[in-house]
Amino acid sequence: MDDSVDVKAIRHIMQTLFSLQKALQDLAPEYNWAGLGNLLGDYGEFLAVKVYKLEKAPRGSAGFDATNDKGQTVQVKTNHSAKMIGYRGEADLMLVLHIDSVGNWEEIYYGDFQKIKENSNYSSRDNKHTITISKLKKIANNTGI
Repeated sequence: MDDSVDVKAIRHIMQTLFSLQKALQDLAPEYNWAGLGNLLGDYGEFLAVKVYKLEKAPRGSAGFDATNDKGQTVQVKTNHSAKMIGYRGEADLMLVLHIDSVGNWEEIYYGDFQKIKENSNYSSRDNKHTITISKLKKIANNTGI
């Protein structure tokens, strides 16, 4: 794990946010209080840049969030509690990170975007593809689908 000062500080803030989220769930369990939307996605993109040494894509780039040193585009997806990810657009690679309740991360998948797309479901109603985390892990481990 990257131990640079900024990564440690932001990881601590994410841990605090997850702790606050848990407190909300305990206080008002009739509400879901799950997901952090763009905040979680931003954390994933931050990790992609800092830990994976990717370059953040210019604001408004369609279908990808970063590029690697070979010029390949990378779509970054971050997961905390959902059983699947959804995505739109095209990229060369996909990086999927799982963030636990203390802000630590685990790489679920980092590889060929097309392999994921070929194994995803498409919803024309939402105009997006989805794939389960379990299927991503199987693809990443080359254990078949």
